[in-house]
Amino acid sequence: MALLSITFISVLMSQDSVKVKSPKQAVKYSIIPGGGQLYNEKPIKAILILGSELWMIYQFQINKNSFTNWNYSFSKSKEYYRDNRNKYAWYTFFVYIYNLVDALVDSHLSTYNDLNIETSNHTTNKKGKDSE
Repeated sequence: MALLSITFISVLMSQDSVKVKSPKQAVKYSIIPGGGQLYNEKPIKAILILGSELWMIYQFQINKNSFTNWNYSFSKSKEYYRDNRNKYAWYTFFVYIYNLVDALVDSHLSTYNDLNIETSNHTTNKKGKDSE
C-alpha cells in the first residue's frame, strides 16, 4: 500500500504545471481522497482532505465497535454509539463528495488567469488627492 501511494504521488508531482488540467483525470485521481488535489497541484489541500477522511473513518470504526460490543458496563448508552457511528458515516460521505467536487472545480479553473492590474505609481497626499 505504501509503495502504491509513493508511486501515485511521484507520478502526480512530475506533471507540468502549465499544462491544462483535465476534469476527467481530476475526478479519476479523486477516487483516492486527496488524489485530485495532488493532480491539481494543491498538496496542502490534499493532506487536509486525506487526513479528514481517515479521521472520519477511524471515528466511525470506534463507534461501530463500541455499538456492537456494548454492554451495561459502558458509561454511555448504546444509542449514543449508534448515533455517533451514523454521524461519522455521513461525515465520511460528505468529505468524499467534497473531495470529488473540489478536484473537478480546480481542474476547470486551472486555465483561469488572474487579471494583472498594473498599479500606477501615484501617491496620495494628505488631502486624499492623487499626485504624480
